[in-house]
Amino acid sequence: MYKPFLDKTDSRNDLISTFGGYVNKTIIPENCFASQQNMSLRRFPALSPRSKRAYSDSAKGYFYGLFSKEKLCYIRDGYLYIGGEKILEPYFGQSSDERVFVSMGSRLVIFPDKVYINTKDFSDFGYLEAEFTASGAECRLCSANGEAYDSYLPSATEPQDPQNGDLWLDISGEAPVLKQFSESMGSWLELSGTRVKIICPGIGTQFKLHDGVTLSGFEKAGISGDYIIKDIGPEFITITAAVSSTITITDEFTVARRVPDMDFVCESNNRLWGCSSEKNEIYASRLGDPTNFSAYEGISTDSFAVSVGTDGEFTACTPYRGYVLFFKENCVHKIYGQNPPYTVTTSYIRGVEKTSTKSLVRLNETLYYKSPTGVCAYEGGVPVDVGSDLGECRYTRAVAGAVGNRYYVCMSDNRGERHLFCFDEERAMWTREDNVDISHFAVNDSNLYFVERHNEYHRIGIIDSDNMYGYFSGELKGFEIEDKLTWSFKTGLWGLDLPVNKYYNSFTIRGKGEKGSWLKVSYSINSSEDFVECAKEYLDETGSFNIRINSPRCDHVQFAFEGEGDVTIFSIMRNIGVGSEVYV
Repeated sequence: MYKPFLDKTDSRNDLISTFGGYVNKTIIPENCFASQQNMSLRRFPALSPRSKRAYSDSAKGYFYGLFSKEKLCYIRDGYLYIGGEKILEPYFGQSSDERVFVSMGSRLVIFPDKVYINTKDFSDFGYLEAEFTASGAECRLCSANGEAYDSYLPSATEPQDPQNGDLWLDISGEAPVLKQFSESMGSWLELSGTRVKIICPGIGTQFKLHDGVTLSGFEKAGISGDYIIKDIGPEFITITAAVSSTITITDEFTVARRVPDMDFVCESNNRLWGCSSEKNEIYASRLGDPTNFSAYEGISTDSFAVSVGTDGEFTACTPYRGYVLFFKENCVHKIYGQNPPYTVTTSYIRGVEKTSTKSLVRLNETLYYKSPTGVCAYEGGVPVDVGSDLGECRYTRAVAGAVGNRYYVCMSDNRGERHLFCFDEERAMWTREDNVDISHFAVNDSNLYFVERHNEYHRIGIIDSDNMYGYFSGELKGFEIEDKLTWSFKTGLWGLDLPVNKYYNSFTIRGKGEKGSWLKVSYSINSSEDFVECAKEYLDETGSFNIRINSPRCDHVQFAFEGEGDVTIFSIMRNIGVGSEVYV
């Protein structure tokens, strides 16, 4: 007699010992995670939470810029702070304008205020622009060494019966030309270096030799326009020009050194570079001189300006591999050359998103930025999308920083909620940290600092650090590390590779944790939003623990892990039983 019997249910053990990162897609590898909170790859291939952050309890208020130049620099509540020390002058007022910091030699240049300060000597500060306005000036014709020409004949025709050495100011052309008669040559020879000395008390106190200046109010003398100062003293300046006679200016006049209004500014090859979306122009300062953007003498140190024909606003600029790059959303302008005139080329590629200008960061040899379609890596050719694992969500308002091999970017989703992600360049993986709202990043001494919008004020913190306390004085002396860290992650949908139903018998998790840390595991079947808690373990040493699950048969399952404290998971062993199409 034969009795019926049931076939033995097949089961298998699957080991995960190399963990991946954050992947926001419908189907993801089983060692990756569909959601994360405060996770990192710092112990790869093991799985662990991020490092704790540290915050300064003193540096609070409203921040309008963050920069690193040997020391951490920022503007808070109208004052500039360098290394935590408050600089009383210059004072920036209560303007809420976003500041752009640029390092140029020993100077820290700040826009849009157009202010500079020597970070080696705080008493050395000033403004890039200068202006002198007065009434009552005398304009005299003089030689290159400043000696006045007292005896010359202004005329549109040659003087009759000239003597050797006689001077004639030829006014027949658009500009007067001083000439001297040479008896040996039998003709009038043009005198090079003819200049005009403008004399007025205090006129030379705000300018320096070779400044490019604009003169207005000198129509009577016919010398209104742009000039280079060839000689200077407290009461005079000299320019290359000519006047028909000594002329007194009685009306108000102005001598000004201007710096263009620029949306984005950077430094490259000892020049300041910037761009204006309003005028669709790119500018470069004179070599080594951030105060002069209109100094044109036909030499290699000249300033530079060029108009571009592309549509749209500029979104960012940066030096890169000896070039200067000016981005728009749909293109990049690349500046070639060592001296003016420079060559400008245009590549129509995915550029920097308009709302994500602060996402442009160089990490090792690669530029990373948020484009209108995703996060891109750029090495001079065609950008590569490295943000596909972040999913189809349309992120905007990206702010980024980089340290080590990690690119941190804080972005807003389509609901306005902020998310901090970290891209590990070495492993090409993402992790998600939390919803911190970061407005600025800066790297100093291998520490990544940030400004966080916290409650009703801003505060400075360290997000990735080798030295949590920094090397600062003043209000940055010492940071407080945050309390015990909570973290969580969810797997993708496990079991989609098997077309039949299955059930999960047990988990064997090998890991370790600091004393007092804990780990909780829950699961959900067939995409249910309800998760069933199956275990909670407290950890204080390296070891393994087994979790009995006894899940019902299902098509697929998703696991959720959460915990507190510094925990490292080395591996997860899953025992999976294979069933039929029937749910039992």
